[in-house]
Amino acid sequence: EIGSMAVVLENRTDAIILTGGIAYNKIITDKIRQMVSFLAPVTVIPGEHEMEALAENGLRVLRGEKSAAY
Repeated sequence: EIGSMAVVLENRTDAIILTGGIAYNKIITDKIRQMVSFLAPVTVIPGEHEMEALAENGLRVLRGEKSAAY
């Protein structure tokens, strides 16, 4: 998925952020970092509420309270 998104974004990728439950697994995040860090810097932010945060910020954009950054 990371590679697919890099292609769609024409490799204009500022950062790759790994979050959610997978971010707690150092073996997996280290392997992902090894495989994709040539595309952009990789940041790991463990968390479990990313879907709620995405939905909340999506609503803010739709309501015009916040602009979407590209």
